[in-house]
Amino acid sequence: MPDSVLLVDYENIGKIDLGAIPAGVRVPFFFGASQKSVPTEFLKAALRLGERFLPIDIEGQGKNALDFHIAFYLGEYLTRSPGTSCVVLSKDKGFDPLIRHLVRRGFTVRRANSMAEALGSRAPPAAPAPRGQRPPATRGDNAALLAEARQLLEGTQKIRRPRKRKGLIAVLHSHFSKKVPEREL
Repeated sequence: MPDSVLLVDYENIGKIDLGAIPAGVRVPFFFGASQKSVPTEFLKAALRLGERFLPIDIEGQGKNALDFHIAFYLGEYLTRSPGTSCVVLSKDKGFDPLIRHLVRRGFTVRRANSMAEALGSRAPPAAPAPRGQRPPATRGDNAALLAEARQLLEGTQKIRRPRKRKGLIAVLHSHFSKKVPEREL
């Protein structure tokens, strides 16, 4: 099993330089049902990758059909080899909740918007500490608590963010595992 996998949402990304892909990286390419052809240069570059290039045609159309296939293959790679480093090359931010979940579970996974971003940094973002392992907060931790609260809210969909102070306090109190008294929030 390869130590790196680049799962490409070709429907979403389009033009890509296959020659820039380093040796040892397996590249499953997901083609949507509406994509009937690919450029000749792309095909030549794909052939040069040999068995590292894996074309996956999605049969049938449906909302997020291609995304579900990518999620399935991502899970399959991680099940077979949990140490595999995976990058989902897609501009679709819908993958982000799944990727955050996988990172919290200890897998090395990230999403990239472009080929340069996918290959630029091979290291994934640092995983947040599991909730059960967070030390109790003290008054001296205000800056750290504020930064963590801000990160939590920025990572929450806009429609799901609390609109009133009471809701915000409830969300933060729950997030900090009730270790920070409500009056300090």
